[in-house]
Amino acid sequence: MTSNYSKPFLDVDGQLDRLRDRGLVFDREFAYRELQAIGYFRLSGYWYPFRRRPKTPGEPRPSEFVEGATLTEILEIYRFDERLRVEILHALSHIEVAMRFRIGHLLGRRDPFAHNESTALAPDWSMARKRKGNGPNCSTHCTSYASDHEEWMRKQERVEEVSNEAFVAHFNSNYGMPLPVWTATELMTFGHLNRLFAGMTQRDRQQIAVDFDIYQDDGNGDAGALSNWLEHLRQTRNYCAHHARLWNRNHTAPLSVPAAVTEMAHIKGAEGTGALPISRAASRIYGSLVLVTYFLARINHSNETRDRIRTLIEKFASGQPTRLHAMGFPDGWEAETIWQADYGRDEELSSRAYLLRDVELLYNTDAASQLWHKASHKDRASRLGYYRKQGAALSVPGVEAHRYPAFQFDSETGDLFKLVIIANRRLLNGGAGSEEERWTALNWWGAPNNLVPGGLSPRNALEACALTQHMLDTLLVPRNDE
Repeated sequence: MTSNYSKPFLDVDGQLDRLRDRGLVFDREFAYRELQAIGYFRLSGYWYPFRRRPKTPGEPRPSEFVEGATLTEILEIYRFDERLRVEILHALSHIEVAMRFRIGHLLGRRDPFAHNESTALAPDWSMARKRKGNGPNCSTHCTSYASDHEEWMRKQERVEEVSNEAFVAHFNSNYGMPLPVWTATELMTFGHLNRLFAGMTQRDRQQIAVDFDIYQDDGNGDAGALSNWLEHLRQTRNYCAHHARLWNRNHTAPLSVPAAVTEMAHIKGAEGTGALPISRAASRIYGSLVLVTYFLARINHSNETRDRIRTLIEKFASGQPTRLHAMGFPDGWEAETIWQADYGRDEELSSRAYLLRDVELLYNTDAASQLWHKASHKDRASRLGYYRKQGAALSVPGVEAHRYPAFQFDSETGDLFKLVIIANRRLLNGGAGSEEERWTALNWWGAPNNLVPGGLSPRNALEACALTQHMLDTLLVPRNDE
């Protein structure tokens, strides 16, 4: 395609003449120095709001500036945007690192190389797709078939091959390549990490969502909302890393707001309907700031970064409310929960997420399949339901669909461990158990216990084949019906 651009090149003096002719006020020597440091085109995005509005709505703005527009004020906004990007990028680094850990830890618990195993990831990510070739030896009819996972792995392999990180050289010389997932994540860009997250199973993505208190109405983790949030943060990070204008930008990935995340409900606004709200607050930097604050309260357990950014913004917008409006701040934002001095993670949600941190959960179908001593799926599902109602199988509370901790199932017998049945019935009083009883039971299984050799938790003792009937009788009072 041939460009039809025909505007003449202008040197800095010519650019200043044009700006003055259009009504911008500035000291020429000062302006010359600033344009040399920043550039005419780069600054044009910052002076756009100072151009006159069109007489007819929907038409392009005229090139002339509004009366009284000064380069000094435009540069004030530019300098503020620089500082804002630095602060946001610092905050995003904490979120990115936390996501590296959670993805690497969850997948690595299943297999050190789970990120390269299609069986450990979402089935549709491993489906072969037709792809057009664009290499130098490819004709217009050159095509191939590869899955999104294969394409992702090829890129990751190239990243590992060219890395000069000391830990990569150490792994390569001592163990060979590829890297285990908890190491590989340290080399991934935010975008590459997000694609791995998107390729994880629904269950795994939901589990990470729960870790950040992001729930659906049915109590399961809202993997879709977390995916939306990560894409929003990835784009925001790219704006910051590439020095793009940020302060009044319309975001191309407006935020999804789950109903369960009440402190973010206000960014939906009157316009916000459906899964992806289109309110000004959700599509501008205000929404990004709310999201960053939400994450950091669950990662750093601190509002220090939020308060530093807020101070920067309030100083910038002092006496000029239109600046807050341009950033998407809604009326009354100061009164919202997420901006209060004592804002923090809900302690009950935090404790529940902590209990689930290393627990693999199985939904009904997967849990029933573990009971393979029964011949048919119908019989397995029936047995699972019976176990749950009798308090023999522990299901995690708070969701419409039952989820069962995987450690309860004995892969060698295709049944529940007999000691699990006994312990759960004691913990749940021989029935399905109240919500509080089930959380208490899960905590009992995962908490280190001084009465267990080595101070192990009952779950760890079970997995190490160290839990005995005698030990169980010491830990829990036997039931009369045993």
